[in-house]
Parts: sequence; C-alpha cells; structure tokens
Amino acid sequence: MDSESLPWEAIYRREGRVLEEPFPRFDELVEIYVQHGCKRLLDLGCGTGRHVVHLTKAGFWVCGLDSASTGLRLAREWLEDEKLSAVLVRADMRMRLPFREAAFDGIISTQVIHHARLETIRRTIAELKRVLVSGGVIFVTVPIRFHPQEANREIERGTFLPLEGAERGLPHHIFTLEELQAEFNDLDIQEVSVRGDVVIALTAIK
Repeated sequence: MDSESLPWEAIYRREGRVLEEPFPRFDELVEIYVQHGCKRLLDLGCGTGRHVVHLTKAGFWVCGLDSASTGLRLAREWLEDEKLSAVLVRADMRMRLPFREAAFDGIISTQVIHHARLETIRRTIAELKRVLVSGGVIFVTVPIRFHPQEANREIERGTFLPLEGAERGLPHHIFTLEELQAEFNDLDIQEVSVRGDVVIALTAIK
C-alpha cells in the first residue's frame, strides 16, 4: 500500500462510508457538464463514491479513481446497493494516470489534488489536462486554509505535513486564489472563487 492511501485507508476502515452528500452547488456543475456535452466523467480521488454515485444517477458514465482499496470497496458496495454501474480504478494520482489521452469529457476532483508537494501536484494537473478532451470541463476544489488541531511541519513553502491525527504524514499544499488560477491559465477559466471562506473552486474548459 502506498503512503498516499494510508491515512484515508485507515479512515475508511474505521468510519466506513463518509461524505455521502455531494459538494454544495453540485447541481450547477451537472448543468455545466450537460451544456458542454460531457458524457464520460472522471472522479479523481473518488473515496467511498459520493460523486461517482450521484453523477451516475444523473446519467453520466463515470470512472472513479482512488488509491485506497477500502474506499473503492465501499464505493462498489454503494453502487450495488443503488443498482448502478460505474468503473472504479485503484491508482496513485501522483503517477501517470492509467488512461489514454482525451479519455474523458469532464473531470471532477474535490479536496484531493492538494495532497502532495507542489511539483507533484503540477504533474497531476498536467495528467488531468492530458486525459481531458478539447472542449471538456474540469472542476477542482482545494483548501485555502490549513487549521490543523495537531502538530505540523512546513516541508516547503505553503505545504504542511501533519505530524499527528487522522491525516498524519499526508502533505497538504494550501493554494492561494492566484496560485491555483496560474496552474490552469492555459485553459479557459470559467470561474475561480472562494466558497465558504474555506475552499477554492475552479471550473475551466480545455
């Protein structure tokens, strides 16, 4: 098991299915996908399947990718309970994604890509762009603040490593609004905004 999956693997084993409701303004994103003709979606860091399930219910073909095997098992069970079908893939987002170029019309990744050093995050972003079709929609969210209750260490500028707690050992890069926008400035950014004073959300068209 790779180090990326360890903290969340433990959380899923302990707590089971978590985060069952989709993120706020989910229906707006669905409308954007529909408007741009998106049919095949990738959920990067799908966890126990909340967006895989809700997007499949909305009529999309969905592939969920995660590094935590327990999360994927719980997602599969949830899909079975709902009598839905989706593809689930265990892979490490820090590596080359196991998909061909332009494999997806749309991508969603909520509170996931920041779990690495910035150099690695940039490789992940490049991979997301590679597997997205021209004219496809990408939606990502990242945290804008880091308020750990436990001890942490700054391992590079803006990247923190919790030394205790549920996400111990898992890097957290905290983006500024301008920094996140700069990483996607080669795309047609539709919106980049702070939501709830906690999360930065970005929607862009390739």
